[in-house]
Amino acid sequence: MTERRGDADVVARAYLRLTLVFVGMIIAIVAVSSTFLFASVQSQLREATEHAYESENDANEYLAGALSDFGLRLVLMDAIVIAAVGIGGLVYARRALRPIRENIAAQRRFIADASHDLRTPLAVLRTDFEVALRDPRLAGDVRPLIESGLEEVENMTVMVDDLLTLSRIDARQERLTLESVDVAALARQSVEKLQGLAAATGVLLPTPAATTPVRATADVAHLRRAFTNVVRNALQHSPAGATVEVSVQRSGEGVEIVVVDHGAGMPPDVLAHAFDRFYRADASRASSGESFGLGLAIAYWALTEMGGAITLESRVGVGTTATLRLPSALPGPAASEETRPTL
Repeated sequence: MTERRGDADVVARAYLRLTLVFVGMIIAIVAVSSTFLFASVQSQLREATEHAYESENDANEYLAGALSDFGLRLVLMDAIVIAAVGIGGLVYARRALRPIRENIAAQRRFIADASHDLRTPLAVLRTDFEVALRDPRLAGDVRPLIESGLEEVENMTVMVDDLLTLSRIDARQERLTLESVDVAALARQSVEKLQGLAAATGVLLPTPAATTPVRATADVAHLRRAFTNVVRNALQHSPAGATVEVSVQRSGEGVEIVVVDHGAGMPPDVLAHAFDRFYRADASRASSGESFGLGLAIAYWALTEMGGAITLESRVGVGTTATLRLPSALPGPAASEETRPTL
């Protein structure tokens, strides 16, 4: 609590400092420009009073010229004020934001380094648990503990991989390789690999019915990962005995992968944050599982970069429907492969 309050105080002071500096800059520039304009108009008025004009037309012509000259000077002064405020604001904003940029860069380096360093011990733990489970001398009452530990290691491995991916995305280093993909085959293969998790959660996960190729333009690895994350979420938020339905279909000029679960569903305020990183509902509902890691956020990024989209529809007490949309594969060599950097 003290740390959060300290961060809030720093931000508040930064806001106040920026506000005071910009207000001071504007006051100074307006004062200088107003003084210059006042002196200019005063000089012209004095010149007008010192001349005796032969006719009223001569006086009117001089007045019209003076007003025109005043208008030009006013426009020029306004342009100078706008340019000065803009340049000054840009320079000061860059200086003021430098510590924030350095802090963000340091956080990204820490996430990337920590995630990379965690992969080795997690791999060692996973291997040790798997070897222990294959040992016939393992006591029966110990096996559930090791299986639970292995499950947690696998969950942590997924989180570490997500953190590494996220750090590459934020650093604009993650790239997609777009090609023509049989989405139906990819969905069937991914569902087969998730049968173990489905069995562990007591949820039925039928294989998608589509057997004929349904091709779309996508990155195979990122599409498989996005689909797997969506199905994992559906399995984890479904009660035992429920069914998670997966279907692949053509829709207009694209392809849709639809994942339907019959779990508790999400209220609108939680659904609005489903793609936010590490979003967690308020404490009174946190125990119900209304929290998100990085999987859906990465899936949202990947589908968007592929030229598609991912949407969620949910009703409390009914369940959630996730739809992954992809553009259809283009005919010919153009759809074979394309490397596109992240934006």
